[in-house]
Amino acid sequence: MHLLKLSLACATLAAAGLYADGARAESYDAPINIATLACPAGSSGFNNARFVIFPFFGGTPANWRLTIWCNAGGSGRRGHFEPGSGGVGSVWPYAGGAFGVGWPASPGYGNQYQLLDIDGDGDLDVFQLSETAANTWSVFYSRTQ
Repeated sequence: MHLLKLSLACATLAAAGLYADGARAESYDAPINIATLACPAGSSGFNNARFVIFPFFGGTPANWRLTIWCNAGGSGRRGHFEPGSGGVGSVWPYAGGAFGVGWPASPGYGNQYQLLDIDGDGDLDVFQLSETAANTWSVFYSRTQ
């Protein structure tokens, strides 16, 4: 009888251990503000800005590019940012942009989050768009631990 109870207890613990790794929550570093774009009046509020991060091969060397696109009464502003010498985990310098580019942004742009393995370590890092002041939009980067 004691052997049966011990066997059942061991089997239960082993089964719990098999599923424990799949049940753990992801853990992220504190968010870093990597880009901020001041937009024209009228671009405050949810759904008035979008962003996208993508590989950019137009420069030498090839790099990542972040574009923030905000609405201002339908006229729109777009700003581009690229990682500088500090890498992807520091503030990305402004790389140009345009006013009067129209709205809405193209469908590839997100309005809140983008998951991307930008540091090449095999996990998805989080990028989040937030309004940090009236008519000012910032993208924050959180690296998966």
